[in-house]
Amino acid sequence: MEDNSPKQENILKVGIAEADRLDDMVRSFRLMNKHSNRRRFVVSRENVVDGHGNIIVEKAKDIDISVVKQFQRSFDRNTEFKVFSSDEGIAIITNTEAEYGRDFSKSLINQVMNIGGGIYKPFIDIVQSFYELFALFQKGLSPKLIIVGYIPVKNIGQEVNMYNELKRHDPYIRYLDVLHSELKPRSFIKGVPQFMLDTEDGKAWHKFVLKVIHEYTKPYFMEEI
Repeated sequence: MEDNSPKQENILKVGIAEADRLDDMVRSFRLMNKHSNRRRFVVSRENVVDGHGNIIVEKAKDIDISVVKQFQRSFDRNTEFKVFSSDEGIAIITNTEAEYGRDFSKSLINQVMNIGGGIYKPFIDIVQSFYELFALFQKGLSPKLIIVGYIPVKNIGQEVNMYNELKRHDPYIRYLDVLHSELKPRSFIKGVPQFMLDTEDGKAWHKFVLKVIHEYTKPYFMEEI
């Protein structure tokens, strides 16, 4: 029987990083940790040895600048290393209870869940509001990217207040505000990347997924830190 299930592919490169990307992460995290209540770090998921059998970094140990420099001296720049970063995962804020935006919310969630053939489902959290997200932040949730979908008009004021609270807690989280040509023509969040979902465009959801991948994987130094 032919297998028609989507092929799983680590498009977002969760759990792996090349030496150059590690250098970008470590240097950025060092600066970001000075101004955020959340500590970002990256650790090795395996013992890494050089060509002479010497251990450069042990499993579960932090990767710092000195380790990155050893990686760069000992390996090709495209060599991938198994890592764990505290700055991984996606959170989706969209109200699935309001009838007006329910179909939009469900489609948004499905599109994100299916990125990489569904491989990232354990790394994706779905919440109804910024208030609910902030409660999870206080319990240790730390996504790299927050996607904002449908918010009922009556809740916008309190949602903006909670968004500002999140920004104070961690000013370096990435956001993508998804607009909708009919349901949500304007953004209520200032200064974050936006994507307009045009219902007349048959490739709109495909373009949305590409935008998510771009925002998630762009280097840290492309942003102001």
